[in-house]
Amino acid sequence: MATAIQSALPNLASCLPTEILLKIFAFCVAPDPSSDEAFTARHIVRISHVCHVWREISLAYPYFWSNIAFKTPFLATTMLERSKPLPISVRANMTPGGGKLEDNSYPIRCMFKAVSRALRNSDRAKEINLRTAPSARLAKAFEDIHPTSSQLEYLALRGYGDNSPPTVFDVPSTIFAHSVFPLKTLILERCKIIPSVLTRHCAQLTHLELHSVPSFNVGDLVTIFRPASASLQSIILDTIPIPGGVFKRIQHTSFPHLSLLNFSAPNGDSHAHNVFFLLHFMTIPVTATLILQFLILGPTWQMPAPVIPTLGRHFSGGEPIRSLIVFQSNHNKRRGLRLQGWTTPTLPRFFYAEEAPSPMVDVHWVCEEAEDGGSLERILTDLVSVGPLHAVQALTIARVTTLSAAAMDSLLLMLPSLREVCIHGSAPLRALCGVEPGGGPITRSPPLVRLRELQSLTIYEASFRNGGTQDVDLHALRNCLDDLSGRGCGITELIVCYSDAWRQDMEELAKHVRQFLWDGSLNGTTSVPIPFQTDPRPLPE
Repeated sequence: MATAIQSALPNLASCLPTEILLKIFAFCVAPDPSSDEAFTARHIVRISHVCHVWREISLAYPYFWSNIAFKTPFLATTMLERSKPLPISVRANMTPGGGKLEDNSYPIRCMFKAVSRALRNSDRAKEINLRTAPSARLAKAFEDIHPTSSQLEYLALRGYGDNSPPTVFDVPSTIFAHSVFPLKTLILERCKIIPSVLTRHCAQLTHLELHSVPSFNVGDLVTIFRPASASLQSIILDTIPIPGGVFKRIQHTSFPHLSLLNFSAPNGDSHAHNVFFLLHFMTIPVTATLILQFLILGPTWQMPAPVIPTLGRHFSGGEPIRSLIVFQSNHNKRRGLRLQGWTTPTLPRFFYAEEAPSPMVDVHWVCEEAEDGGSLERILTDLVSVGPLHAVQALTIARVTTLSAAAMDSLLLMLPSLREVCIHGSAPLRALCGVEPGGGPITRSPPLVRLRELQSLTIYEASFRNGGTQDVDLHALRNCLDDLSGRGCGITELIVCYSDAWRQDMEELAKHVRQFLWDGSLNGTTSVPIPFQTDPRPLPE
């Protein structure tokens, strides 16, 4: 079969017009936009070796050779020659091997030699995307960027390595002194640069991304924002120092086309939170997606001042929130809380679905869990200030280690329109069913019973068995389902996933709902373990 195909290729090449072949080739040679690794050009080489006709076409078409490959200096030189006079893309990991190779090793010396040769053609560069660990060869490579005229639209300089030192390399100002770059994308990570040299290059900027770039302060960013405000569509920033008295000199800036604003403060110190003070000086469309992430240390936690007014402005300017997520996750051994607000559609059934719709507002709290827990309880007063929660229809609570029935009751009072509830873990399930953290029941009605419009309840990682005997979680949930049925507002759908339960436990719960699903696996990808002590009869549909 393979021999027949190979023998037919020359005939196929002679039958297809050159324009059609070029379009087919273009799909084969396009670089992977999700990878920062050096372009290998292996597809181009294979195409040029199929037959004489394909080789002549590929060698004569400069576009095929404009994404420069850096496996060997010879290949880079060949592609630079064959790509003329088109703009080129220089995308490379300059320290292959994850930064573990010696700086004088043969692969690193070859990579720097090839990249430097391409950077000497910086007049033609439309993209320079470099990723590197610390290296003594960087200064020489940067010296090769000296265009007398520029087509550069995409500039990304990323440093990586261990956490010490946090700044991997310095970017020399001479790069930006020769000509004006028509930048549309600027990405800097773990490097040091003088901000003032960038301002004149940012008039057409659509995407700005800074990660651990300590040389920028709030004033520097506002100076860049002013010429770029009419074109910026996405901004991603973290950890910005702020000099004294800077607020007196900063003017308000509007961003009419901004669609994504992502501010994060991963370190939790006073400098980290300064990134959020940029919100004071920004007018953002209510249609923009906001992602705000910050670390809260222990019981002294507080939200950065501009966050609540900004969220309130976005909520009031758009449709009511349709769903809400509050969860705790393990991030670098720290607990967290997250709030997400959607307009439409509502939250997907499975909490971990990758197809979840983009939120209009996404706020992420990461905090150290106090000894007595209660992170969710401390945030309830802030939730009241966020926006019109009366329209929320879906609630998810996950990874909450300590939650009282009183706190759950207070939360549900804010959410009278809930139709879908998803619970991860035993603590929120017990609170929902009116059981205190110690296991004792409360004297008033369980919080779950107040949800008259609830249609779907999903439970993950519950504990319905304790040493082979039925646990309090099962009894409490069964009693609540009985109570709801008695009031004429029973739940339509009950889903139990990845929980410690026996078959007869699930048979008891299935009697109280119209639709029931028990899945002991993660999204149904593996079989459900059934202890031999359980009744072998199938579950009721």
